Amino acid sequence: MNRREFLRVAGASTGAAVAGLVVGGVVLNRSSLTDQFRDGLEGGPSSQSNWRLKFHDSFSGGPLDASAWTIGWGWGTETSTSPTRIVPENVQIRDGALRLRGTHEGGGIQSGAVNTKNKVTFGPGSYLEAKISFAGRTGFQNAFWSKPNTEQWPPEIDIVEIWQDGGWDDHHISRHNVHYSTSTEVGDRPTHQNLGASYTPGGNLTEKFHRYAIEWQEDRLVHYVDGKVVRKWLNETVLTALSKGAPFYFMFSLNIDSIGRADRTEPWTEEMVVDWVRLYEDTSV
Repeated sequence: MNRREFLRVAGASTGAAVAGLVVGGVVLNRSSLTDQFRDGLEGGPSSQSNWRLKFHDSFSGGPLDASAWTIGWGWGTETSTSPTRIVPENVQIRDGALRLRGTHEGGGIQSGAVNTKNKVTFGPGSYLEAKISFAGRTGFQNAFWSKPNTEQWPPEIDIVEIWQDGGWDDHHISRHNVHYSTSTEVGDRPTHQNLGASYTPGGNLTEKFHRYAIEWQEDRLVHYVDGKVVRKWLNETVLTALSKGAPFYFMFSLNIDSIGRADRTEPWTEEMVVDWVRLYEDTSV
């Protein structure tokens, strides 16, 4: 039984209450399950004694886990922000990673995206992190982001994005955004506001893996890159608007021609690569 299967059996993807689990004749409770997977894992919250691993996928083999993921954005396979259409063949698990790629055929643009809507959700008291290398091409908007499971918008939390419309910034600066309504009401588009921060992790983000995370608590939202604080959001209006939208689901997506325009005169071979993703819940609240 691999790690992903083990967590599935334990109910880690749904957070179901389990008094004990028998694996190989040994009874494990939720805390010992967490301890086993905490040991040796890179990343995660700084004070892990207060956190429990709720969901984990290392994409170690086999098809996409349908109990956690659906292909596409949460609302479907097309978007109003670009001509991109999500197709299953552009979502692959290969060499121990999730890979999203873009292609163009007959004037159309196809790409990859996956989401956890109605399957894995989270809210305040959460730490969400993924290890990612981005697809580097003008016109490719790579994103690890989240929104309310109801699909009402705003709010939205962008754990990380890179925008590629030409220039050094495309490959070297990560962007971290929060969308909210100043009325704090979910779905109130007329009062929508966007707060953003940028960061330079070091090196080309399309050639190196980095860890991108958020810690979401009732009194703060913190963006991290490689365990370092990028920005803390403490505004009460922002935090109230986010909390009213909970629970959120999360997505990995490659949106093409939303920001910048991709060159269609040549084949696209670049991939957004996700090594792993983990969701922790705070046991101290």
